[in-house]
Amino acid sequence: MASRALRALPTVAVAAALVMGCFGGPKPEFFTLSAASGAAAGAPIASQPELGLAVGPLDFPRYLDRPEIVTRDGSHRLIVADAHRWGGSLQTDILRVVADDLGRLLGTTRVAMYPAEPRFTASYRILLDVREFEGVPGQKVTLRVRWTIAAVPDGHALVVEESVVEQPIASASYEDLVAAESTALGSVTRQIAERVAGLGKG
Repeated sequence: MASRALRALPTVAVAAALVMGCFGGPKPEFFTLSAASGAAAGAPIASQPELGLAVGPLDFPRYLDRPEIVTRDGSHRLIVADAHRWGGSLQTDILRVVADDLGRLLGTTRVAMYPAEPRFTASYRILLDVREFEGVPGQKVTLRVRWTIAAVPDGHALVVEESVVEQPIASASYEDLVAAESTALGSVTRQIAERVAGLGKG
């Protein structure tokens, strides 16, 4: 009987480990970027209800293309937060926020988001190439993105610029980290909106 009990111990240990793995770890928290943050929350730049825009596609670093939030430790090391995740795709989240903010800042609802094609006459396509978008918790978020305003339908580049934004983070919490990322993205979106409005005057 004793030897049978001893043989059963490994099975019991494995079962206990599986239960702890499934139920013992912290439940992940989910986050999303917010539109109308930072500079994008300011007054509209123009009112152009007939203006049509297509936002995307978006190029994106592979190390950010994951459900977990990625941060840095202040040097070259990346930290993947398994317990802190994006509520959906970060790429889609960025496109959504940029599209929403451009529409509000330029006074138009005629904004299509990639991969959907516009079902209206679009004047410009906004192409985004995110080179860096992460932060050091409790310190700052860095957003570096190259963006292009291209004419529709020929795709000719009218404006090509790179924006670099460093946004302080209010605390070491992931909620404040994501809020700072939203603010940084809003700053870039206002720069894009200003250039689009300037093209309309040309």
